[in-house]
Amino acid sequence: MNVRMVVADEREANFFDVEKAQSPPQLRGSLRNEAARPDRELETDKPGRRFGGTHGNRHAVDGERSTERHEMEQFAKEVARTLDGARTRHEFDRLVLIAGPRMLGLLRDALPATCRSVVTAEIDKDLVRQDPAAIRDTVPREAFFN
Repeated sequence: MNVRMVVADEREANFFDVEKAQSPPQLRGSLRNEAARPDRELETDKPGRRFGGTHGNRHAVDGERSTERHEMEQFAKEVARTLDGARTRHEFDRLVLIAGPRMLGLLRDALPATCRSVVTAEIDKDLVRQDPAAIRDTVPREAFFN
């Protein structure tokens, strides 16, 4: 039984395969999001302003950066396409998603139902910079067994 672990953040995703719970993870590939840095021409550090209310008062508008969010969504879709392609080639039987809460949610939304059906664990931690063995040790043992 082969378990694919994807460890991702908004800038990169690494794919590891683990055959048994104590086997060393084998790096199978990675993706980089070159567009992760916001375009300074489109984004500013200052919040926007708008007029509101009946008296024409001005209010700061502090929303999430739309281009940054869009780039993260596009990267999550690219990771999901890569995972689904590997699943259709029967490269793994089970899938473990490891990412920070925001990226994990985007991955969950981007995965097709056929790929979501083989997810055995989701870990909401940013572990991209961790050692592969340390990453494997955060995965619950149940993810490797029926």
